[in-house]
Amino acid sequence: MVTAAGACRSEGKPESPRAEAPRAPAEAAAPEEPADLHGTGGVEGVDAAYDQSRQPARFIAALGIGPGQRIADVGAGQGYFTQRLADAVGPTGRVVATDINDEAIRRLRVRVLARRNVEVRKVEPDAPGLEAGAYDLILLSEVDHFFSDRVDYLTRLRAALTPQGRIAVTHLRAMRPPLVAAAQAAGYTVVAEVNDLPDHYLLFLRPSARP
Repeated sequence: MVTAAGACRSEGKPESPRAEAPRAPAEAAAPEEPADLHGTGGVEGVDAAYDQSRQPARFIAALGIGPGQRIADVGAGQGYFTQRLADAVGPTGRVVATDINDEAIRRLRVRVLARRNVEVRKVEPDAPGLEAGAYDLILLSEVDHFFSDRVDYLTRLRAALTPQGRIAVTHLRAMRPPLVAAAQAAGYTVVAEVNDLPDHYLLFLRPSARP
């Protein structure tokens, strides 16, 4: 915010009146900015450099999703991967895309309006909002650093997995160590990892076997 400060005028003889300079025409009001979309990701096809970094087609293939599966796209934002996930599970599958940002949710709902196998769902911070035992794969894409407690959030996600369900996590490589530490503390094992993406890691978690 810019605050205009009035200049102090010294006392003394009054100044001679001066002709007032013509005023510039009033500028039109700037259009209202959209709600804050920080941290909600992008939309495929908008930024070529970002698409090159994320490699969406290769990424979705690496997830190993099959037709009919139920997927949770947690912290989906504007849904960078949501539509490709919907294509991968097909008409008999289901994608539930969650986020806490109202504007991101509004935009994503518009984009997937014609897709009957996608549900966009608003959730509360630090609450996954997913049904128990329902998901074959839960995707966390560039989102775990927003959790106030990674261990607690990952622990909450466990209940939403099917017996053979997995959690896939992807982020910039520098963000891998804290995620792996939190996953181990929450009782998960890294069961697979993909290392050939340009800038991101991709790993898969499963709950560790109980003794």
